[in-house]
Amino acid sequence: MMTPFELLQDIASRCRSHAAELPSRIEAVENWRGVGFILAGRRYVAPMSDVSEILTAPKLTQVPGVKHWVQGVANVRGRLIPVMDLAAFLGGRSTSGRNKRTLIIEKGDLLNGLTVDAVLGMQYFPVESKQDSSDLDVPDQAKAFISGAYLRDGELWPVFSFDELANDQNYMDIAV
Repeated sequence: MMTPFELLQDIASRCRSHAAELPSRIEAVENWRGVGFILAGRRYVAPMSDVSEILTAPKLTQVPGVKHWVQGVANVRGRLIPVMDLAAFLGGRSTSGRNKRTLIIEKGDLLNGLTVDAVLGMQYFPVESKQDSSDLDVPDQAKAFISGAYLRDGELWPVFSFDELANDQNYMDIAV
């Protein structure tokens, strides 16, 4: 006859002998995440924190006396937001199509929409795959707005910096 304590020890011993092994330790990879988009046929990614919303092409009201890359003003949930064609600003051409989207950017005092050819959704990149922007194959007009790139599956994704765009005097001066 076993005492209650011995019975508990016996149960514990049998449980340990039938227990599965713990899984092996797997190193967690820290990821950087951003919003992927296509601009003039090229892939880019922007930090998630820079894009507050993604819209299908909103209804625009034309604004007279502005540069050709200013598409107009949109009413988005009661806020008037200027919408710019980012490819046209950079000297390129947007592709036409149903995939066009407008990225709503809210950086300090800057609130505007940027039309891109398509949005590729949320993209994840290992933090250690970050490259500098010196050897990237991007158009010369875009180089000032690229803050590095991430490598994934043998492809470099340039990081488009909306901070640099907001600090660009040519971008902020929209009057003709």
